[in-house]
Amino acid sequence: MIKKYLVIIFLTAAIIVPAASQDFGKVHELIVQGIDAEYNMDFPLALTKFQEAKNIAPNDLRGHFFEQTIFYWKAMLTRNKSDFETFLNLSDKLVEKCETVVDKNENDLDARLYLGWTYIIRAFAIGFMGENYLKAASEIKDGNNNLTFVLEKNPNYHDAALGLGVYNYLTSFIPRKLRWLTDILGFSGNRDEGKRLLKIASDKGTYTNNEAKFYLTLMLWREESYPEAEGYAQSLKTKYPQSPAVWMLWGGLLAQQDKMSEAIEAYEMSLEYNKGKDSEIIFRSAYGALSNAYFRMNIYDKSSEYGRKFLALLTKDDNQNNRLYSTGVSLELMGDRNAAMEFYRRARTDIKDENQWEKFWLRKLREREAAPLTRTDSLLIAADNNRATGKLTDAARDYNTLQSAQGMNYNDDVKSQINHGLGQLSFKQKDYNKAIEYFKLNTALNPPNENWLVPEAYYQIGRCYLRLGNKSEAQKNFDIALDIDYEYDFKDAMDGKIKNELSKY
Repeated sequence: MIKKYLVIIFLTAAIIVPAASQDFGKVHELIVQGIDAEYNMDFPLALTKFQEAKNIAPNDLRGHFFEQTIFYWKAMLTRNKSDFETFLNLSDKLVEKCETVVDKNENDLDARLYLGWTYIIRAFAIGFMGENYLKAASEIKDGNNNLTFVLEKNPNYHDAALGLGVYNYLTSFIPRKLRWLTDILGFSGNRDEGKRLLKIASDKGTYTNNEAKFYLTLMLWREESYPEAEGYAQSLKTKYPQSPAVWMLWGGLLAQQDKMSEAIEAYEMSLEYNKGKDSEIIFRSAYGALSNAYFRMNIYDKSSEYGRKFLALLTKDDNQNNRLYSTGVSLELMGDRNAAMEFYRRARTDIKDENQWEKFWLRKLREREAAPLTRTDSLLIAADNNRATGKLTDAARDYNTLQSAQGMNYNDDVKSQINHGLGQLSFKQKDYNKAIEYFKLNTALNPPNENWLVPEAYYQIGRCYLRLGNKSEAQKNFDIALDIDYEYDFKDAMDGKIKNELSKY
């Protein structure tokens, strides 16, 4: 989940410090105005401010740096190739300017800062867009080296802590299949160090304090440290009460905690504050989030309504199979399979290997296209949705209905889904021993389509043992999950999930 909101919420790239300028005060004012516009999702206004700063002070690196970040975030949010290419072209020019300065004076910390952070965001963009991983790894190493140099020379240069914090945290979750990169280049991240540096940027950064709060919100959300995450998010709401992006962040954080009605209110506030700005990124994000929220609440007419709105705004680079699935299923559950088939048949098939969720939903769309929903399918959907939204009594009722159905000879696909649902239900009720019993049932099954639920069962058993204080048994089950060598959905994510769980204990 967290990976889905991660690119929706990272809406600014604000990492600057005072630099020599023809008019430092005016440049500073323009940059601050541009940052505020970014937070409020007014990218055209932000770009105007950054370009004005660049034009009045061509030798000041700040305007050049921030100009590129507009296209960086647009590319990260939409996967738009044109914005990605514009970002790379602008960053190439900035790198050249910074390196020219560093060649003349290796101790110019401003140039080192912008050079280091530019390398890091370039690396993230190249990796995110599925480009050359070796190039991405090389650039993130160069970025880390330059930002480390800045802090070693001046420990009070607090804005440099943002780039290093993000670097340390995110690279600590590099999956096993890319571990060869860390071996070749000799670097690896540290999660705790990443958070420590981000907290420095949040508390002491000149221009990075609010962006650091964005990152900390997301990272603590990932770690399920919800009260602390809400604290940082609330600070952003106080600073930017009419920011559509901040309201989207708040809604996602609430949804992750099963507070779906409150999340819907937050998404609607995001749409309200988007009026006049008309940012398509916000429209798409909010419509998609509302469609998912209503689907999880089993309110299918509203889910399909917002699903249609989301799909009407798609670009060719957007993920879409999840919303195609929930929109189609919502229509079929309302009795209109013909309308549902229109969405099942629109499945996106040109998917890159690393896009695991889009591939998963493609498979589910093909299943729905091939056969109508059965009563068992409908009950499973309702049960999973009730569990996911905290309606645990209703979920238990639905799973018990499935279990007690007379004459039903379920195949291993259905059995594994019921066992998984009951295990997750017990986990939410903090009955970890009962959850282990249900997950263990799946280790003896051989589901042909839902084979991912077997390694997932070992992972979930490990999670339960961690909460019971038995780390050795947890590690044993995590190792089994990692050692399963057949292909299954979300295989590449398993290593990161396990790292995240172990980091909590």
